[in-house]
Amino acid sequence: MNDLTEIKQLWQDQPPGSREDLAGARTALLAAAARSTAAPVSPPRRYGLRIGVATGLAAALTAGVIVAQVALAGSPASDGITGLVAAPPANAQQLLTAAAQVAAAEPDLRPGPGQYIHTELRVMRYRAVGSAGTHLSGTEERWIPAAGAKQWLMREHQATAAPVPGVPMPTQQVATQGTEDSLYESSCATEAVTELQMSRWPADVAFLREQVRTEAAKYTAIPERLREWDAVGTLLRSAVSRPGLSAALYRVAAEIPGITLVPETVDAAGRAGIGVAIEHDGTRSELIFDHRTFGYLGEREVAIEDRSSTMPVPPISRKEYGDLKRQMVAKGMDAAEVVRELEPLRKKRTVTLFTPRGAVISSSAVVKVEVVDALPPLSTKVSRMTIPC
Repeated sequence: MNDLTEIKQLWQDQPPGSREDLAGARTALLAAAARSTAAPVSPPRRYGLRIGVATGLAAALTAGVIVAQVALAGSPASDGITGLVAAPPANAQQLLTAAAQVAAAEPDLRPGPGQYIHTELRVMRYRAVGSAGTHLSGTEERWIPAAGAKQWLMREHQATAAPVPGVPMPTQQVATQGTEDSLYESSCATEAVTELQMSRWPADVAFLREQVRTEAAKYTAIPERLREWDAVGTLLRSAVSRPGLSAALYRVAAEIPGITLVPETVDAAGRAGIGVAIEHDGTRSELIFDHRTFGYLGEREVAIEDRSSTMPVPPISRKEYGDLKRQMVAKGMDAAEVVRELEPLRKKRTVTLFTPRGAVISSSAVVKVEVVDALPPLSTKVSRMTIPC
């Protein structure tokens, strides 16, 4: 995956796994160093904007006038859609066929010149810190322009931490509060955001099948049997404003070998659903649909067995070392003790991270899709990036 959330991670220090519970100033030290020493359990699926391929979903809190809105699955406007099967689907293929019928009956959003597609997601992911872990939840939003020359915006509302059955909560703080905006521009002469490219695609199964194969060919780092499944998920995240396109993608997904029905699941917004999934290496990747209307709710990746993994942790920089040393000495710690505490952080090391069965590795739930006239006012914390071609 190559979305903006992952691009941001290239400049973002990684929090470490703790080896032992710390106290006093030592706890404060590792809390301060957490941003550069902790490591996530595994690279989670990201839902931010994708450049050049497809992107995640997101949105809410918009400026401008709402001129259209998709009726999301489970809402009153979605109930009673004709064409639903009378009995629950017996298998994954039946569920995807029913979901395609529902999506095909919904109108696409077509923003006019100067307008934006605004989407909102509830998101969740698992963060491991050594043998401890927590579920981090928040909201992601984004504003995609109808014309590719404009800026586009991703907004992240961070984050609450919740316990995960089977592991203790981390002793250090891993959730950050507040709102962070990322304002993007592309240096490409042509449209680089996949949603803009997809706005012109026909809702044709044969055409979408070829697009899925083209996208899957890029995923050389994952097993071949998973590539088309991941490609469908990538394109679905970019087609959220075009239910007709999603309908064709569901029919393509129904052809993928190895998919199974998940009779009961839940999305990141807490909505009960029914899912289609594929399993690999102790995890299950799900597309989630409303269990009554079969409208799309979101996706998630969940651990289906206990897993331990060993990961490298980068050393802290010389500047970080100096800053932390001064802070600890200023708090009254003995200088020699400070050096003993900090020295291990200056070296390359590894941590063993634990993911319990049932942990939600990553999850997103679509809660709003609409057309708006303008970007909202920016928050006080803004990153500005130009995306290379």
